[in-house]
Amino acid sequence: MKTYILDDEPGALEVLEIHLTKHFPALQLVGKNTQPLKPIPEIILNKPDLLVIDIQMPKLNGFEVLEKLPKPWPSIIFVTAYDKFAIEAIKCSALYYLLKPINIKELKVAVEKAIEVKQTNQHQISLEELLYNLKLTQSIKQKIALKNNDTIEYIEPIDILRCEADNNYTKVFIRNQKKILISKTLKEFEHLLTPHDFIRIHQSHLINKAHIKRFIKTDGGSVILSDGTELPVARAKKDALIKYMEN
Repeated sequence: MKTYILDDEPGALEVLEIHLTKHFPALQLVGKNTQPLKPIPEIILNKPDLLVIDIQMPKLNGFEVLEKLPKPWPSIIFVTAYDKFAIEAIKCSALYYLLKPINIKELKVAVEKAIEVKQTNQHQISLEELLYNLKLTQSIKQKIALKNNDTIEYIEPIDILRCEADNNYTKVFIRNQKKILISKTLKEFEHLLTPHDFIRIHQSHLINKAHIKRFIKTDGGSVILSDGTELPVARAKKDALIKYMEN
């Protein structure tokens, strides 16, 4: 696989190059750069199969660099010192990231997964989902990109009534009675939707606060949503929900 490294820290770029050269002889390094604006024409010309890119860079961050590249995009491994929001967005899109300082074992896992996913079209959909969600974080009227098999549906958070755990999948219930099964865990949806005023009320249930119609304190506690659905409230979640309802 032709590989390109982009990191604005010369020391970090050198460490990445050493590790990749030493542990992955099958990778062919076709370029590297510390300035995010300069390498775009070089990346387009060389068409790398794998791009290892830092997220936090001046003038142009890693996501903005990716947006300037033509499709199909290469496999991507994102690198970050620590950006909680970016990490959660990447994880929710089933993509790969590395925390600085680079751990060689984690690097090996990320490269192996990147090589594996390159053989499918799934990473293209995942990258589109990631960029869409990131782009709309500053928008007043946001939508959430939900990847279902080979399609992506764009849903406004206000239209999502609730999410229900189904093993490693999640059932997403939309206001028009539509139900979508997504291959993400409920915990991943909790990270994605908590900023949109969702609350986890049970191990299996994440609900939109805007759709709470009634809270019943008796019999262990339950909530009734705007569509008439009644859901149990876990004992550990009850106080937080009562506080929200009182406010």
